[in-house]
Amino acid sequence: MLSYIFLIIYIVSLVNGQINNPCQSLSEIQDIDECYMKLALDLGLQRNPRAPFGTIIVNHVKNQISCLGVNENDKDILSHGETVAFKNCTELYPSPTNDDLNNPGLEWSDQTLYTTGEPCPMCAAQIMYRNVKRVVWATSTKDVSKSGRMAQLTIDIHHIFNSMKILNSTPVDSPIIQGGILKEKCDHAFWCAFKEYRDEAYIKFMKDTNNLDYVLERNSKFPCVTIPWHV
Repeated sequence: MLSYIFLIIYIVSLVNGQINNPCQSLSEIQDIDECYMKLALDLGLQRNPRAPFGTIIVNHVKNQISCLGVNENDKDILSHGETVAFKNCTELYPSPTNDDLNNPGLEWSDQTLYTTGEPCPMCAAQIMYRNVKRVVWATSTKDVSKSGRMAQLTIDIHHIFNSMKILNSTPVDSPIIQGGILKEKCDHAFWCAFKEYRDEAYIKFMKDTNNLDYVLERNSKFPCVTIPWHV
């Protein structure tokens, strides 16, 4: 509990600019992406270790954290990490004219969204409506599903964004997408988080679909004793 409290205070202080942002001194995009993804993963592991979907929204022009969120499915099954982050941003940066549709309080085209898991169709739609410029994720929906959380809409995020249309079916600009950042660490976290779902029915399903080798490989590669909440 104390480590969680300290982490939340730390992240909130980052958002408010009260302490130094460890990612702000970095200049290479790869390094910046990995740094913020590490913060998102730490947030997810501490706040909801059974579903460590952490999200951090960053102003990539200033290299500053705008807001954050973590999966709150214990309170509301629809409260995915991205959804919570968007709600928090809206609270922190309300529209100055009470017109969030046309005059939001945050310049969303300056924002990059970092999330430990590939956004689902619901969250991808929110990203589209918010006009987020860039989306960076770690673990794919496919790997989340194969880790035990089988009830997933495994629609590739590229297909969702490519379906964006306006009048006369004219394509609109879709967010820049970067997947697989800090993938190994996030894959490890999700594999251990969903361990309880890998029951006999799961093993049978994976065997029947010729995916048993995937399970064996993951068990060997990702020992759950190294995940923080098991220490």
